[in-house]
Amino acid sequence: MVARSVRTLSLPLHTPRLLIRDLEPRDEDAYAALYANRQVHRHLPFGARDQAGARRQLAGILAAPKRARRDAWELGVELQVSPGLIGACDLTWHSSREAEIGYLLDPAYWGTGLGIELVRALLAAAFTELGVARVLAHVEVSNRRSIELLERAGLAWEATLRRFAQVDSRWWDVHLYSVTREQWNSDP
Repeated sequence: MVARSVRTLSLPLHTPRLLIRDLEPRDEDAYAALYANRQVHRHLPFGARDQAGARRQLAGILAAPKRARRDAWELGVELQVSPGLIGACDLTWHSSREAEIGYLLDPAYWGTGLGIELVRALLAAAFTELGVARVLAHVEVSNRRSIELLERAGLAWEATLRRFAQVDSRWWDVHLYSVTREQWNSDP
């Protein structure tokens, strides 16, 4: 019998400028505004697309029991210097071999370097705390900014997945990006 690894993540995660933590009820308005923002959700094949949907989505996240050992973390992102949600991210443990990351930021913070700081924190958590061998991310094929961010963070294009998801009668094509622990450890 193979023992399953313990899946714990020491929260909150800290970067020089960000605090990455469990979502809380106080995040409802900012979370709803974030997902209702057309600039944010235009490249997201999953998740809410309006404030009502975002509120339902957050309610579901908050209703899920928070255990030390879990397979998915849906997290809020705020600046270290000022509380208040500026983004959201997720880290999903698939197996000891693989985890997946996702992220979004308020457009007011695009181009500030916070996105790459966030992705690097998620990679570090996946490799060091969860001990996975590979991390992957899906990105909508026309999301040039996110593609560039993933590449700067050390992830490499692996495949294009056609008709990956269907939302509101639209099929979404996505690129699959990944990085292995060995590649991540060898980055300067």
